Amino acid sequence: MISYLEKQKLFTLSNGKLTYVIHVSDRGYLETVYMGKSWEGQAEDLLGLIQIKGAEYLHVPTTEHRNYDKHYSDALELSSHGLSDKRHAPILVQRKNGSYVTNFQYVSHKIYGGIAPLSQMPCARGGEEDCQTLEILLKEESRDLYLTYYLTLYRHINIIVKHFDIHNRTSDTVFIDRAMSMQLDLPSDNYDLVHFPGRWAQERDYVENHVVDGVQEVCSNNGRSSHEENPFVYLKECGATESQGEVIGFNLIYSSNFKFRTETTRTHDLHVTYGINDEDFRWKLHIGETFQTPEAVIAYSCEGTDGMSQAFHTFIRDHLITYAHDKAYKPVLFNSWEGCYFNFNTDSVISYIDDAIKIGTELFVLDDGWFGTRNNDWEGLGDWFVNHSKIDLHKVMDHCKEKGIKFGIWFEPEMVNPRSELYRAHPDYVPGEPDAEELSLGRHQLHLDFSYDEVVENIYQQMKAFLAEYPVSYIKWDYNRVVCEHFSRHYPAEQQGEIYHRMALGYYDLISRIRRDWPDIMIEGCSSGGGRFDLGTLYYCPQIWTSDESDPAQRLTIQYNTSLGYPLSTIGAHVNDHFITSYKTKAQLALFGTYGYEMNPNKLTPSEMEELSEVASIYRTYHQSVIEAGTLYHLLSPNHGNRMCMQCVSQDQSQSLLILMVKLKEHAMSRIVRLRGLDPKKRYRNSYNGGVFSGAYYMQVGLSFSRDIMSEFACKFVVIEEVTE
Repeated sequence: MISYLEKQKLFTLSNGKLTYVIHVSDRGYLETVYMGKSWEGQAEDLLGLIQIKGAEYLHVPTTEHRNYDKHYSDALELSSHGLSDKRHAPILVQRKNGSYVTNFQYVSHKIYGGIAPLSQMPCARGGEEDCQTLEILLKEESRDLYLTYYLTLYRHINIIVKHFDIHNRTSDTVFIDRAMSMQLDLPSDNYDLVHFPGRWAQERDYVENHVVDGVQEVCSNNGRSSHEENPFVYLKECGATESQGEVIGFNLIYSSNFKFRTETTRTHDLHVTYGINDEDFRWKLHIGETFQTPEAVIAYSCEGTDGMSQAFHTFIRDHLITYAHDKAYKPVLFNSWEGCYFNFNTDSVISYIDDAIKIGTELFVLDDGWFGTRNNDWEGLGDWFVNHSKIDLHKVMDHCKEKGIKFGIWFEPEMVNPRSELYRAHPDYVPGEPDAEELSLGRHQLHLDFSYDEVVENIYQQMKAFLAEYPVSYIKWDYNRVVCEHFSRHYPAEQQGEIYHRMALGYYDLISRIRRDWPDIMIEGCSSGGGRFDLGTLYYCPQIWTSDESDPAQRLTIQYNTSLGYPLSTIGAHVNDHFITSYKTKAQLALFGTYGYEMNPNKLTPSEMEELSEVASIYRTYHQSVIEAGTLYHLLSPNHGNRMCMQCVSQDQSQSLLILMVKLKEHAMSRIVRLRGLDPKKRYRNSYNGGVFSGAYYMQVGLSFSRDIMSEFACKFVVIEEVTE
């Protein structure tokens, strides 16, 4: 997969579908020769793609005028800073004299099977049979500052993972002012940039901007990843569709501030950098220390958007989400929050459990309100001990055990209320200047200073004591505000630029310790819905609550757009009591996610319970093979029309589920959907009209819904199964 031609100084990364070629120039710069559809010819033939631009300066001796050094192409793996390359450099390290010249050159390389893990952050996984890694050591020309550049190519999916390690082997402390994870230079700017802005309860809107002259950025500076912008973005060749054309997707295995940046050059090349947002970032790197950047993930497709999506889905399921049990059957979940909020007691919770079981519940989750003095948003956060005057948790858990279902609990470990025992005892546990007149409240709470080890240890010990007494099967890990103050009184002035990143490391430290000590507990991520829906969280949590908005009119778009970059098995989706459509329709939409419930089950009518039980039965029959492990196809986009249609196909192509929804009412009209992913030679029966047709028929002719009048938010849910007799 990865080879090196020493004479030509040429690295080739190729897996039969994707080829990536890098050249080491005479000056030691890493030139990007080619990235694209698999190249079957000789790699050295591609050297002709390198164009020496700015040639009018080549007659100037480089020993006299280094600033005019053009012995490298405009397509680089790593731009320098402070010299003639004026594009955005991914790495910026200040010199002792104040200079910002940062200029790394090739020293040596290694090629080996597998991927090396990161020390403090979530990261991709893969053994020798899965992937190969190219590790390139670079050094600054005039100081002992080294950079290790990692590129990993996966064998069976078009995924490349990149990151940098910065090593200080000088005799002085240095300051890193920018530490991004990757650069990619493309020979054309003929792309549209797709990104996903949003807000609470309206996560991941679809926005498509044409790449124009100048700079475009998609970023977060909120200390979390993804309400305002999601770290998943992609470039699609102008005119590309779901099944045709070049698409390049990007994501970052990180849960805090990020920046994705495109820059169109004067010659209309495209310069891409991606990594930690350099706003308010500065890292003091002591002598002998190494700083690791998060891993950036690139998915390449020459077969449209779905090729990119499917590569990400496979990567996340097989090479990111940890622990084998995370891929096991996920029980039907009932969450108490929307049914009662803070208002519950032991008897009411037990009555919820009894009625929740009637609609197929296999895991009951008690949400916010069980701890400290927590009866509203104003108090209790940080005090993780059971409020015995409100709830007998042992009795509730014993009841779940008697009924044969599992029990889960809600935590928000990174937050504290001013009205709490923890804050009264440790006001220094929150970030912010000590002489500030007031601190920023968000949802009546403060952020704990997770850059400080003592804070993380305090919360860990509280959670440890609880979990030792109450052996739960599931934790909902919530995170309900952004980081406003990013000043820590526990660090000196010269390290205040480290706080955002250190708080992310504190989050990873705590959740990894919980996972290590209680590996059988499934953790679901949450952040006021989808405010921390990112690859860093998915490393620890096999699913994330996608949005607090459960209105199916909004959910169809939120779930569709999320699924462009993340597998359905990670997309937390519940049925609630929203009035806009039937329970059956809401349940069918939730099937294209993790599936669960969130309402007062005592208020359900017998017919509503029957509807939900029927859909729960479908979940148990098909979720594991079709939704969890299957291949997703995006057939109709709600971003470009009135209809949303998705189809999932099992790996053996014997089963498929399809959902079609409309946003506005449609009368009888031509409405034919061509399916994808079936075996053209197999015959399949569909549950819509009972017809039996070949896979070729479904894919070339299609399934017709033309005779139906479809009201607002109406849904057609179809099961398609192979006929073997």
